[in-house]
Amino acid sequence: MWLLLAAAPAAALESPFVATTHGAKCNLDSAGYLNCHYRVGAELEFTLRRVAEPDVRLEIQRSDPEGDYFVAPKLEGRCALVRHGRRGLEGGGSMTRFASVSGKNGFVYRSLRECRLSR
Repeated sequence: MWLLLAAAPAAALESPFVATTHGAKCNLDSAGYLNCHYRVGAELEFTLRRVAEPDVRLEIQRSDPEGDYFVAPKLEGRCALVRHGRRGLEGGGSMTRFASVSGKNGFVYRSLRECRLSR
């Protein structure tokens, strides 16, 4: 029984791609710009403002590298990178698995290459 309880947290932890995809919501603002908001796990919340525009902006409301997930503080080629934080790694997450969120379309991708090639 103890083995089942010990394995439960690791099994419940979603990959950054899955967690970010489930937490995505995009809407047009009053000026007609697309803004996408992402809630990932308990500690990560960020917004991409003016998606598809050359001046897309990453606004981080909450991000903790010590938590389950965190987002890099700057865009990487118009892509926001979501990774497992320290608690996520301890719970079975991977340093090599991440999500790339496109500032071109708001979609979530499994790799930075896919994100950079997005339209």
